[in-house]
Amino acid sequence: MKNALLRLRESCASLSPAEQQIARFITDNPEEATLLTVRELAQRTFTSPSSVVRVCRSVGFDGYKELRRALVGELAALGETGRHPEQELTAGDSVHEIIQKVTRKNIQSLSDSQRLLTPETVEQCAHLLDACRSVLLFGLGSSLLVAHDTYLKFLRIDKPCVVNDDWHSQLLSARNATGQDVGIVFSYSGQTVEVIECMKAMKANGAPLIAVTRYYPSEVAKLADYNLYIAANESLFRNGAMSSRLAQLNAVDILYTAYASLHYEDTLRKLTLTHIYKPGEPEDAAP
Repeated sequence: MKNALLRLRESCASLSPAEQQIARFITDNPEEATLLTVRELAQRTFTSPSSVVRVCRSVGFDGYKELRRALVGELAALGETGRHPEQELTAGDSVHEIIQKVTRKNIQSLSDSQRLLTPETVEQCAHLLDACRSVLLFGLGSSLLVAHDTYLKFLRIDKPCVVNDDWHSQLLSARNATGQDVGIVFSYSGQTVEVIECMKAMKANGAPLIAVTRYYPSEVAKLADYNLYIAANESLFRNGAMSSRLAQLNAVDILYTAYASLHYEDTLRKLTLTHIYKPGEPEDAAP
């Protein structure tokens, strides 16, 4: 089932002002929206039926009827768990309130991201990694931290992987790539200029690309062959990269586990071989 509310919420920023008005009305009044015709919705939002249809198509639906059907199913399936009104941090918040708000935001980000990931795409990406010569990782800022985590995971099970802290080094890796390599790109915004340059270099060399990015018609999403979409409303502190980082790490955990499970016994053997024992740790502590 397509997630109408989530797709509208994540794509809202990319829409025109009139289309944003339609998307916000639906996400703020989902039950009412399921009862309105396309003309009635246009009247309620002071827009036009054609604008309503454009919004629907921009988030992956053929038209308003399909979106409305998906909305009905989504509300029935999620109930109150599908609602998460914004809880902004304020200057007067106590530490207890900060703990609650940040934790709820992170939990909701993981839950929303789960609804955006499709098993078919994850499986295709796992087989792509299994067949490739090496994995090249790209990302800047907090996304680079996720790339490093990915590197360590695949290093333990002896999958050749490359990560560079310097953007110029990342670009050189991309330009040296071949069709036997796979690139994994991390960019929540989907608009990171340096990462896009690396992707273009990879594409020019015929190397397939996997992007871990938000559900949004971005340049990163367009260039990627496979998209592992994540959801993360960073409105608590928009530049803090908190829930988006957790959502990216969760996507990596899923992809890594799907890849490792293709060779289950061999993976266990490699994890045991690469386990670094700590002082006083029993010998049977390795996985």
